Amino acid sequence: MAVNFQELLQKAKQKGKIKVAVVNPVDEVSLGGPLDAMKKGLITPVLFGSKKEIEATAKKYSFDISGCEIVDCESEATTIQAAVDAAREGRVQSLMKGKVHTDHLMGAVVKRETGLRTDSQISSVFVFSVPTYHKLLFITDPAINITPSLEQKEKIILNAVKLINNIGIAKPKVGGLSAVENVNPKILGSVEAAELANNPNLKEKCIIEGPFAFDNIISKKAAEIKGIKSDVSGDVDLILVPNLEVGNVLFKSLVYMANAEVAGIVLGAKVPIIITSRADDAKARTMSAALACLSI
Repeated sequence: MAVNFQELLQKAKQKGKIKVAVVNPVDEVSLGGPLDAMKKGLITPVLFGSKKEIEATAKKYSFDISGCEIVDCESEATTIQAAVDAAREGRVQSLMKGKVHTDHLMGAVVKRETGLRTDSQISSVFVFSVPTYHKLLFITDPAINITPSLEQKEKIILNAVKLINNIGIAKPKVGGLSAVENVNPKILGSVEAAELANNPNLKEKCIIEGPFAFDNIISKKAAEIKGIKSDVSGDVDLILVPNLEVGNVLFKSLVYMANAEVAGIVLGAKVPIIITSRADDAKARTMSAALACLSI
């Protein structure tokens, strides 16, 4: 079981390199990130975009791309579709977002005829290394689904549990986050967290409880003070957020207030999708590539 990013990176390396379509890597971070992941032994990048622009970017920042295949494309739209086609046809095992709009990339991914849809729910999973927490903390879904239904939340949890299984945790501890630890009919997140905690399909695959307020999902002491007896409190592996708004706030709070390191991935499509922020540093991009390796 990986308890920090270094162990996570080593587990990913042990699985071997995967071939990744990098979509329009024409600035320093979008080209430097996959090259760094290549040097770490995680991926073999295939660069999709204008060959002229990619080569100019490499020259500008003194990047060595001599060992990389380049698929020359005329526009952003053709670049995205060419990369998606490569994933659908099995020529690459993952996609990595470069200098393209996330909604444009995901729009091509979710197209029924030419995209990468499956029977699963497309969702994001982020893993945090928090200085004040004793192991890696996973959160889903703070980036893709705005207000997922109960059925969608079940699929979102299953996406994340499969990834956590691959990392080495056979039956992860999952907590449904809300504003309260008791079911309140006026707070939908609390109602659905309780329903998910009683879902027999989920209970086979993980230890799931809820609802929890954030203090008693993360702190055993806080739970005990409130009289909560739980196997999840203080030792949670995966937090399910009730909606994107809550997830986004929690994500940024951990990064900017708790100095957490973070990596993330989108699951549920035919291949894992590495969608990094422009603000992400090289380590975040490398660790996101490691998650892609581990998700396959």
